[in-house]
Amino acid sequence: MGRVQDKKVVITGGAQGLGACFGRMLAAEGARVALTDVNLEGAEKTAAAINEEFEGAAVAIKHDVTSKDDWAHALGTASEFLGGIDTLINNAGIGVAGSIETETYENWRRTQEIDVDSIFIGTQLAMPYLKDNQPGSIINISSVAGLIADGMMLSYNAAKAAVWMMSKSIALHCARSGYDIRCNSVHPVFTRTPIIDPLIAMGGGGDEGEKRLVQQIPWKRLAEPEDVGYCILYLASDESRYITAAEFKIDGGITAQ
Repeated sequence: MGRVQDKKVVITGGAQGLGACFGRMLAAEGARVALTDVNLEGAEKTAAAINEEFEGAAVAIKHDVTSKDDWAHALGTASEFLGGIDTLINNAGIGVAGSIETETYENWRRTQEIDVDSIFIGTQLAMPYLKDNQPGSIINISSVAGLIADGMMLSYNAAKAAVWMMSKSIALHCARSGYDIRCNSVHPVFTRTPIIDPLIAMGGGGDEGEKRLVQQIPWKRLAEPEDVGYCILYLASDESRYITAAEFKIDGGITAQ
């Protein structure tokens, strides 16, 4: 039996990067996963790769996380495939650079809609499914940028800090309502996924850009997707049944400085 045997997991942003990694790792430990993404072709490729190794473990669903209608459709479709939903991983997100003087209102709103509003909409709509399939786990992907600030990451700092606090509020509500549903936030440092490509480019690109980026991290290296994935595996498993309203830093020590 796997660590998440028969868990029924929805992962947003599942086409690539962290979401794809989470899907593979959870399926390897016995879960069935619904990978949702606005990039349906990418999600289908990831689901197909998972199903080649673990037959029938994954499905891909087209999903704009800023749309309430898309959320309702995605959750309904996922529940039908999975036989319910007991784990929701809010992973979809974007990162943009800009200071209080250079950031545009359009970028500000887009970041909040994708990184914050989507979690409010999706978690609210997912609650009936989670309540029907307890014990449940809500895992919200924040960032070290939600804990420490950067003058050029205004929108992203604000969004990921909101995810951090929203996770605690959701956790407290569930606990005080008597639901066996926990909610935690995960805060990765720079991780080797497409979302950090602009940051590497800002440092000159290639190996030089990566070298400059990791100078901020005590371990002087990027996190790998699996480094985050092992935390997700723990939080999706019953091993974390008494863990809620917590923040998990996968940060190479950067927030300790």
